[in-house]
Amino acid sequence: MRYYFFLYLCAQNLVNNLDLYIISLKGLSSGDYAYDWKLDDKFFALFETSEISDAEIDVQLVVVKHSRYFDLSFDLDGWAQVSCDRCLDPVKLEISLQSQMIVRFGECAGEDQSDENDVVILPYGEEQLDVAQYLYEFAHLSLPIRRVHQTKESCNADMITKLEKFLIN
Repeated sequence: MRYYFFLYLCAQNLVNNLDLYIISLKGLSSGDYAYDWKLDDKFFALFETSEISDAEIDVQLVVVKHSRYFDLSFDLDGWAQVSCDRCLDPVKLEISLQSQMIVRFGECAGEDQSDENDVVILPYGEEQLDVAQYLYEFAHLSLPIRRVHQTKESCNADMITKLEKFLIN
């Protein structure tokens, strides 16, 4: 019983920061490693510029360790709530995204040394990879360009009336 309570307390402390999304690369032998997370409003609140106010996104990450690099496969599925572009009321939008990324070690970490955007170069000796920023970006990139309710009737009627008042024909 004490062990579960300890895990509960540890989990409560970690939820308030991004430590949950750090993957330890040191000591991994060749093979597949799976990670699962749920992204919600608490996750997106940790980023100042997030457009997502609420969410329920399931994330599956498979890390395949090869001899000289890591192959990361991200799978995001769920919904996110953002402001409607038409009426500014909250609107829930479906999110579904699959993405691949290669992580390797090199001397010029952080700089884009290749023509490929899906390659991340970590400095030699780095032991961890923080995927929180990637999850944040993938969630936002999976949102449609135009974020509106499915029908105009679903929008805030007062706002639509005000917009139509200023509409130029």
